[in-house]
Amino acid sequence: MSDSIQTTITSAEAARRRAIVEDARHSSALEGGRSSDQVHAAQDRWVAGEISYGELGDMVRELHPTTAPR
Repeated sequence: MSDSIQTTITSAEAARRRAIVEDARHSSALEGGRSSDQVHAAQDRWVAGEISYGELGDMVRELHPTTAPR
């Protein structure tokens, strides 16, 4: 994983990101699933502007590798 450069995001951007994460978590719960605590921590870092969206995806794929073809 690359070294991330923390950027400052506005409170509106943080709220937008929080809504995206909450929607994703709610959708998973409706289907009977739940992301791991490590994924939740990564999502929270993205909401706070500590990592980029690409880094979030990289972290999730590293935590939960898929065996499905790409």
